Amino acid sequence: MSSGSAPPTLSVSDAAAVRLKEARTRRGWTTKQLADACGAAGAVKLTSAALSNIETGRRDSEGIRKRELSIDELVVLAVVLDIAPVHLLGLPDNSEPGTTLQLTPKLAVSDAELLLEWFCGQKALPQSDSRQFYSAALQRMPANDGQQAIADLTRSVLQDRAAALSESFNSEMAATLEKINAAVQSGASPEELAALLRPGETGPK
Repeated sequence: MSSGSAPPTLSVSDAAAVRLKEARTRRGWTTKQLADACGAAGAVKLTSAALSNIETGRRDSEGIRKRELSIDELVVLAVVLDIAPVHLLGLPDNSEPGTTLQLTPKLAVSDAELLLEWFCGQKALPQSDSRQFYSAALQRMPANDGQQAIADLTRSVLQDRAAALSESFNSEMAATLEKINAAVQSGASPEELAALLRPGETGPK
């Protein structure tokens, strides 16, 4: 990569392909050995040529990947490599600083730790409905493993409530200040101004 160029943005498929190659290399296998293991597991379509196309991200003349990696195949590869499927997701281990993962056409994330926690169901993305996320996470967790999710859900609810209260307070305060200013302009007495600060008062009588 040339000096001064922007860090890359990877699709989920491209990142998974790099992580697949990393996992295969750590296992000490060649592409053919991985293909043989996939064949022995019944995934005969994951040939050496197919795996090579997946790992290299080879494109056709229109820039489209010649070989995508399906969810079913990702799970097969995780089984064959004796790793959890989540280890084939997220940013590659040796990504340069600033590399982002394109989750949707409008959302890219560069925090590798956050991505891993999100894939594992442990932390919500900043843009998501955190209460929905942690509620769903609780449903999938054993009762004795859900304390962190409960704490995160509680914190999320409290943060949302605090934000709503703050917005309501700011709105009410702005309205009150506007009333006080109008009362001052109309020559209200100190007692009338003080009355505006009491609940239920709307202006000088």
